[in-house]
Amino acid sequence: MKKIIVLITLLLLSVATVEAGNKQALKHTNPMPNLMRIVVGNAALLNLSDVQIKDAKAWMKASKPVMKGMIKEVMMKEKALLENALTTDTDIEKQADEVLALRKKIIMMKTECRKELKRILDEKQYAEVINIYKSVQ
Repeated sequence: MKKIIVLITLLLLSVATVEAGNKQALKHTNPMPNLMRIVVGNAALLNLSDVQIKDAKAWMKASKPVMKGMIKEVMMKEKALLENALTTDTDIEKQADEVLALRKKIIMMKTECRKELKRILDEKQYAEVINIYKSVQ
């Protein structure tokens, strides 16, 4: 019985560690604020209309897969860059430029997201989103 409990505990700890690692990786590859999640998660508190909720969810549905793909690509390219630095050490500058270009695309997409939020929300709602974001950081 003790072995089962120990195994289950180890499994739960490893899952929690992987999840924490994923969040850290996302933060590493994407330093920009994730405001859309706050908007959708706090729709009632922000007093959003049905149209505002629909618009925010539509943006998320279209953008989230693209963002996740870019984040995974940054992580893969950084891993390849590290491996290259430890082995052949060729084309380092080219690989670094590719990582930086992807990071810039992420930043630009997050900038577009903020513009979209400013279109969807009124000034008071947007200010409240910023306050919520700052309070949970």
